[in-house]
Amino acid sequence: MIGAFALFLAFMLQIVLWLVVSSFILPMPFSDTGTVRYRTLPYITIGLIIINSLIFIVLQAPNLYQGLAAMDEGDRLTGATLLTDYVQQVWTFGFRTSYMRNAISIGGFTTFTSMFMHADLFHLLGNMIFLWTFGRRVEDACGPWRFLLFYLLAGMIANLGSGVLNPADLDRPSVGASGAIAGLMGAYLLLFPGAQVNCLWGLGSIIRWPIVVVAHAIGLPKSLSIAPMWRWTVRIPAWTFLFYFLIRELLPSFEVMQQGAELSGVNNLAHLVGFLAALTIVFFARKDLVMRFFSGRTV
Repeated sequence: MIGAFALFLAFMLQIVLWLVVSSFILPMPFSDTGTVRYRTLPYITIGLIIINSLIFIVLQAPNLYQGLAAMDEGDRLTGATLLTDYVQQVWTFGFRTSYMRNAISIGGFTTFTSMFMHADLFHLLGNMIFLWTFGRRVEDACGPWRFLLFYLLAGMIANLGSGVLNPADLDRPSVGASGAIAGLMGAYLLLFPGAQVNCLWGLGSIIRWPIVVVAHAIGLPKSLSIAPMWRWTVRIPAWTFLFYFLIRELLPSFEVMQQGAELSGVNNLAHLVGFLAALTIVFFARKDLVMRFFSGRTV
């Protein structure tokens, strides 16, 4: 019992440390600050988070983490077997262009299944945080079922685009919901360009502190002079983060398209294509919001 509790504490500490490190230099958005127009419960967004989490926890995590633990304990046979099973899951259900071309395994269905597979716990956590941040208002703008269709379409376009536009065609499996979530981020930028998001941002909190101290001292500007002296979170315009995301994905994606070289384990090209797939949001958003959008009014 004590051992299980200690393991749980170590696990939670690891997550906290990951959040601190990940959000110190660059902001990590975790919550949209706007109000939904239709006041709907985002049950598709919540459902997607639950489904992604369950698939990883039930199907992938046991093989991955029990295999790593067995290797650390010196049981190489058990560890290798479990890790082989994990790798087989990724290679079977991850998106691979050869499955599309040659009708191998489950074929083109991997464009769908790969969206619900993740490489590790922190890959899952990062994607689910972004899904929650940008999914809620996009779901409200579309309605639940059109939102789900848009999410799946963006993810499948991201996978297909990354396969078509990469001339090297290394046929490595691509997993994760990030292509679909990039589509949500692009849709959020189009629909709510003036929105703000709450971010975990260590450096931003440190920079903000002396500014607020001075504002308290001189009483100006009013928005800062009445602000709390210290906040662990920082509110920033969503468009600044989303444009940064787009530029960050754009440069390595162009290099991949020109040279066919993968710079890291991140499929930047899928992120870029998913982000651009947001242009289709006009076919899924509620009609009255589309009319407001094209008339230049606030959605």
